[in-house]
Amino acid sequence: MILKALLIFFVAFVTAAISMPSIIKVARKRSLFDERKEARKIHTRDISNLGGIGIFLGFFFCVLLFQIICDSRELGSLAAASVLLFFIAFRDDLVPSSPHSRLLFQFIIAAIIVFVGQVHFVHIPIFEANTLLKEIVNIAFTFIFVVGFINAFNFIDGIDGLAGSLGLFSSLVFASFFLWMGDYSYGMTALALSGAILGFLIYNFGEAKIFMGDMGSMLIGVFLAIFGIRMANSPAIMQDWLTIAYPGSLIFAILIVPIMDLITVVSIRLYFKQSPFIADKRHLHHRLLGLGWTHAGISLFEVGFNALVIMASLALQKSGSALWPCLSTIVLASIVEILFIVMYMKAQTKENK
Repeated sequence: MILKALLIFFVAFVTAAISMPSIIKVARKRSLFDERKEARKIHTRDISNLGGIGIFLGFFFCVLLFQIICDSRELGSLAAASVLLFFIAFRDDLVPSSPHSRLLFQFIIAAIIVFVGQVHFVHIPIFEANTLLKEIVNIAFTFIFVVGFINAFNFIDGIDGLAGSLGLFSSLVFASFFLWMGDYSYGMTALALSGAILGFLIYNFGEAKIFMGDMGSMLIGVFLAIFGIRMANSPAIMQDWLTIAYPGSLIFAILIVPIMDLITVVSIRLYFKQSPFIADKRHLHHRLLGLGWTHAGISLFEVGFNALVIMASLALQKSGSALWPCLSTIVLASIVEILFIVMYMKAQTKENK
């Protein structure tokens, strides 16, 4: 099993990695570059945003070659939905569409996953178990979570290496959990995604030669969201050396960086009575850039912070309540966001004097 897992990771990595130079070459020949008109764009060179094609090829070649998704209706519907999402995002990378149009398509993707694949949360403790009202609430929350996280992950794709680094880290954490639990289909799928992301990341980390674009960020976002739902629905693990009493609180920790960025940025936009869909430079990575941090430094910091939040959540799994691991995640995320907002505002004030 270990040999197969390593092989899956390696095949996905190699497939994605060897496809990138060809994608870059074709993009340059056809002048298919990322638009630099939006306020949030920070790159000054012509760079293709079609790296998601390589991630898509590496991932799907691997899962089809090893027949990972063949025995799972959930993963089969997710794969079908992600193919549709890929082509929608591909069109958007070439000819940007309106935010409302993208949102509509994302809800269609979520509907395929929920109603065809029967993938949704089952443990939201609001109503009594096995009631129709509870199922409706679970399904509604699943829609919000899937669509919200697709956009949250898309939000963090703003500097070289950040989205790829966080996507790689999160998918490896999910892969480790699923394989340890004996959930091999999901574990191998997460490994295939990890390998494909790493194949892209070697061309994106540091000084980027290619961006993942909406194709890559939305593909990774939807799979991480579904991995999160799967983990939340998993049984508790109660062992001496590892306790995961509240899996739902742990997925909150694993996915916290995109979630906290989405909540912070949208809250600020609404506070200033602006559309939550406008492009701006209010993201955490933009504030860190304003403080003089490098792209690589920001990526490593946010991955390190993500790891710290996960460790804190794991340490509190024996607390007797899901409140404490969730609260630790919220507190740590709030501290980081507030700290760097204050530091950035001070730096801007000094600069303007």
